[in-house]
Amino acid sequence: MRRCPQQQLGFTLVEALVSMAIGMFLILGAATVYTQGAYSFKTIEGTSRIQENLRFAFDTLEPDVRLSGYWGLHNGSGSIQSDEIVITCEGANVSEWVLDTYVGITARDNIQASNSDNVAANARKAANCGAFGNGIQPDSDILEIRRSSAATRPLTGDTVQIKSNRNASHLFSNGAEPTGFVNEVDIDGTFDYVFNTYYVAQTSNNVADTPSLRRRTLQGTTLIDEEIIAGVEDMQIQLGLDLNGDGSVNRYIDPVDGTFNADSKVIAVRVWMLIRAEYEELGLEDNKTYTRPDGTTYQPQDAYRRIEGSKTIFLRNSRS
Repeated sequence: MRRCPQQQLGFTLVEALVSMAIGMFLILGAATVYTQGAYSFKTIEGTSRIQENLRFAFDTLEPDVRLSGYWGLHNGSGSIQSDEIVITCEGANVSEWVLDTYVGITARDNIQASNSDNVAANARKAANCGAFGNGIQPDSDILEIRRSSAATRPLTGDTVQIKSNRNASHLFSNGAEPTGFVNEVDIDGTFDYVFNTYYVAQTSNNVADTPSLRRRTLQGTTLIDEEIIAGVEDMQIQLGLDLNGDGSVNRYIDPVDGTFNADSKVIAVRVWMLIRAEYEELGLEDNKTYTRPDGTTYQPQDAYRRIEGSKTIFLRNSRS
């Protein structure tokens, strides 16, 4: 008879089960590490994207705010004269709003803030020149800026421009130098007139169902609406006032339809923003309470990742 060899020819059932259990444990551990790593990467990437968007929003606002009150060769808005200029928005005449002539002094207010509920809330603004889409984000603020361009521009027709010397400025839009305006010797004092109204819209034309930072801006003699960046959910403005003329901020106030003590002087603007991701994040629940500068709170309770930030910007042409 032929006898079987004594060596082992394979695994026993117990050994196979133990090997499978160890293998499954290692696979489960690797999958857990991969899942946690992927989630951490997604979290870091999402947070970085939001931070980048917040920086972009502040970087857009800051130079505009800093130059508020710059009128070419001087910074006295009280000495600005104007031709008859017609500015339209969606077919409506918005000249009084844009040039701030509704009180009889052209471009009197270099910078204004409002907590009204629509870009066209005041009577001097056209009803059909309001916020984009479904309107402005509830409880957010509006910031209006008036100034001249930082650099000189060539004379251009159908464009609101400002001719400036060291004593006065003159607004016009026909591409011709104002009659009787005395220019500085060897100095070209022609600038474009800049008007921007920043606000937070409830939606975006780039990302559906997402709030966005937008602005009504002057292009030629027409107000157009353009998106700055999607994801900005709230913007709050505080005005820094110099109450005693020493060139420093004595108090920050919240805007009340843009009005404050006539003897005070705005020399700084504090901007607070709340910005969120464009899409919800699986497994995330944002139940944090966000406190606005005016003390009101907001608790979203959804799956969007958010960050908040603030920046104080001093006006170059308003400090003594």
